[in-house]
Amino acid sequence: MDNADYIKETENLIKAIVNMPKESGNYLELANIYLQKGEYDFAINVYESLLTIEPENFVALTNIGSIYYSKADFLKAINYYSRAANLGIDNSSMLLNLGNAYAEIGEFQAAMNNYVKALNVDKNNYKIYSAIAMLYQDFGNYDEAVYYFEKALKLDNTIAENHANLGFVLMKENKYNDAAELFKKASDLSPNSIQYAVNTANALSADKKYSESNKIFEKIINSKTDYYQAYLCYAISLFEQENINKSIEIYNDAIQMFPNNANAYLLLGNLKCSLEQYEEAIELYKKVLEIKPSDVSAFTLLGNVYAMQNDFRNAISMYKQAIDIDTDNDELKLIYISFIQEFIDERGKNISAA
Repeated sequence: MDNADYIKETENLIKAIVNMPKESGNYLELANIYLQKGEYDFAINVYESLLTIEPENFVALTNIGSIYYSKADFLKAINYYSRAANLGIDNSSMLLNLGNAYAEIGEFQAAMNNYVKALNVDKNNYKIYSAIAMLYQDFGNYDEAVYYFEKALKLDNTIAENHANLGFVLMKENKYNDAAELFKKASDLSPNSIQYAVNTANALSADKKYSESNKIFEKIINSKTDYYQAYLCYAISLFEQENINKSIEIYNDAIQMFPNNANAYLLLGNLKCSLEQYEEAIELYKKVLEIKPSDVSAFTLLGNVYAMQNDFRNAISMYKQAIDIDTDNDELKLIYISFIQEFIDERGKNISAA
């Protein structure tokens, strides 16, 4: 729908609503047009107007819930989904969405209760099993997560995301070979996904099958992809293989291609620090702070490097700046206090010696 048609259609529907304020179809049609154009706040206003005359309109309630979910306003999403659920309409998608909203705010039992209700309506919906699996994964129950991902795949094994998600769980259980096979399956189902290819290479690398993982990484890198994470994962893998020079080369490639992304500087700084090349590490961490002036990790790592060089004054300064940003970091506060004490003790020794 072009802009002229959009304006004409919305004006006609608004006139129809004014002339027939109790005709719900006009509200739903107008809201649908706004949704298609991405005018979500307008759509909410129309649905809310409909709810003033039909407080139990299921479509309006669920669609407002979905809009708020997309805005990551999960409490409002729960409010509208719950009102729809209280109508007693057996709708598995709405119950699934309500469960997902509860999962987003960490309410395990409320999420599970709604997933179970959804399954009671539709036991053959793989999305519900996947959602239950993700819930268990988020709460660290990997055995249950595996069980439900496998149930989802039995219902439909053509969903690349489910293969990949099961692969992630198996990675957490250190079952790297099985995870690699699942990521390969995801790649086969979605051959244009660089993410799944990187996941496969990561799993193979974790399983110390470096020859296979390197081939995949090289293929990705040689394709001149702009997938930044591929460079970082390959560089990390190379470091684990003790191929230090190649790892540094890949980090530098990432920096050259993505100069405004801080992660490569940070990781390369860590590598330089492990080689005791402290001055180079310092310059890299400082580069991170040029890009992200409030990066707590960079300040902390700078403090660590200065501490390794017995430069207590600069170490204390860096830790203090990190604490000023991350005020609740008790571990960092303890390090800061210990270095102040060490600095005081060191000065006391120097004064006594003098």
